[in-house]
Amino acid sequence: MMARQTWRLMLFLMAVIMAMGCGQGPVALDAVELDPEAWLASDTVKMNFTVDHPEHRHDLQFGLRHDDRYPFSNLYLFVRLNYPNGKTLTDTLECPLASPSGEWYGDGSRWIDHRIGYKRGVAFPLAGEYSLEVVHAMRMDPLPGMAELRFAMFDKTAP
Repeated sequence: MMARQTWRLMLFLMAVIMAMGCGQGPVALDAVELDPEAWLASDTVKMNFTVDHPEHRHDLQFGLRHDDRYPFSNLYLFVRLNYPNGKTLTDTLECPLASPSGEWYGDGSRWIDHRIGYKRGVAFPLAGEYSLEVVHAMRMDPLPGMAELRFAMFDKTAP
């Protein structure tokens, strides 16, 4: 278990360093480990982030990690965004994971990592704590091979 935490910390630090080298890094990050044997549609992934500057525009991104047991070339997610005032916004997000020839778009060999754009140029109306609730929307349940879901928010207005 300790090796897994060390591995996750190293990957997280590498992502932050790479993001810093390519411009401003994320202003919010969250990650949730999934059971790679069986991600149930009833297993809601909850992630949180804070908006400090509602006047700024933000890009939102998901990261996925899976192994070769994942049987599809895409993944559908239901994403519920919960605002600080109790309002919600629900989206269906299609995540293309492989080309028509079956080659994964993501990086890696044993574990394949993907970055999926969620929203671009979003202005949040309120400062405060937001949360995301994510469930998979695939017909197969449970889903095998999905190991992690990540979220990142980038401030596109800040210098």
